[in-house]
Amino acid sequence: MQRTFAMLALAVVVTSTAQGQKSWQSEIGIQGGYTRLVDAGSGGGHIDLLGLPNFNLGPAAPFAPSIYAILPWKQKIGIELGVSAAQLTGSTSASLFEGDIRGNYAVTKRVYVGAGGALGHIHTAGTTETQLGLHGAVGYRSHLTGPLNARLEVRAMFWGKTNNVGPRDLYSVLFGVSTRTRGAAAAPSRSGRASASSRAWTPQLGVAAGYVNMHPIGGGLGGDVTAIAFPGFGGALGGFGSPQYTAPPTIFAIVPIGTKIALEPGVDITRQQSAGTTVFSGNLGARFDYAVHGRWYAALGGNLNYIKSGSQSASRTGLHTAFGYRFPVTSVVGGRLELNYTMWRKNTTLAIAPVNVFGLMFGATVPLK
Repeated sequence: MQRTFAMLALAVVVTSTAQGQKSWQSEIGIQGGYTRLVDAGSGGGHIDLLGLPNFNLGPAAPFAPSIYAILPWKQKIGIELGVSAAQLTGSTSASLFEGDIRGNYAVTKRVYVGAGGALGHIHTAGTTETQLGLHGAVGYRSHLTGPLNARLEVRAMFWGKTNNVGPRDLYSVLFGVSTRTRGAAAAPSRSGRASASSRAWTPQLGVAAGYVNMHPIGGGLGGDVTAIAFPGFGGALGGFGSPQYTAPPTIFAIVPIGTKIALEPGVDITRQQSAGTTVFSGNLGARFDYAVHGRWYAALGGNLNYIKSGSQSASRTGLHTAFGYRFPVTSVVGGRLELNYTMWRKNTTLAIAPVNVFGLMFGATVPLK
């Protein structure tokens, strides 16, 4: 399979013709989609994951990292970096990392092929393991809206065997949205308002990462868990058997309402299937953001987490509040740093206690216009 994939990619590259214009620009993006993970050579089962965005725990769950960046190198070649990192602490602790690097070759203006390597690292319970992999991809890219570009990619990853982790093959169909890191978009003014409007908010799309402490009231179901995750986990841990540990949604949007108020919907979705059992976690949020003064803002809203595990399904609601500060990063990319607090109600169907979640989170945003 690996040899066939490489030969096909090479044939496409060899038969393509050079183009006069530069084919790549500096971009950063987020991706998600479908992946099948197979234990190579063991005759064992497989795991299917549908993630929006993708969920990754290094060698423990080596699905494609959801955050990627593209750096132009030569006329038709761009270097793509993918990264996912997390530190989980509960009854035990784990440090998890995956970094991918590959070269992307522009076959045409829209079609590209890529090939490269990857490194996964895990440290838990006194065991440290580093795993190496090779991967290749074929994709199609196009402009989406404003500074946003979209791509659809078929990707294959082959992880080698280590002392504690067996070889695994992954086959993915991924959808990505990216933005240039530099451009003509106007940076926010010192007051935090758009330069051409009296509104304190502009339409934006964002992704969240950072620190959360998840505290079950009464200490039920495993006690406190803290996570530092890039990007944030959202409700993804619920798709892997821990529905009580739900962080704020990973993907969010800003929709201005009036001059000082914006509606902020958020979402992340994880569906995992293995050994005939399907676990689904849909994490939704909606809050109102109020521009207090300049770049400072406060927020209040609610959350809904829908969980389905086998034949059981249940939902729980939460109350969410936040206070933060927003700032420009580049002429296109914005940032924010916020403290937030979510109070989840208990759920008797899945025997989940009330859970309070404290977060110190960073958000990166891009304009939608």
